[in-house]
Amino acid sequence: MVAPFLRDVTPESSDLVCVCCNCRRERTAAEEWRDHTPVAGERLTHGICPACLYALYPDLAPLVHPHS
Repeated sequence: MVAPFLRDVTPESSDLVCVCCNCRRERTAAEEWRDHTPVAGERLTHGICPACLYALYPDLAPLVHPHS
């Protein structure tokens, strides 16, 4: 069995919390990000939100996230 990409896993189907590695906002759905409040014992994984992606990597962002 091949595990799906984390970006394809919805928060409801996983106990991992995806947090932006730059601004620390939390992904709540495919393209929704909100401020993250740490909770003891939660399992974190890191990604990058679209705002930080475009701010930090403006040349690569359209290739990775062409929706914006």
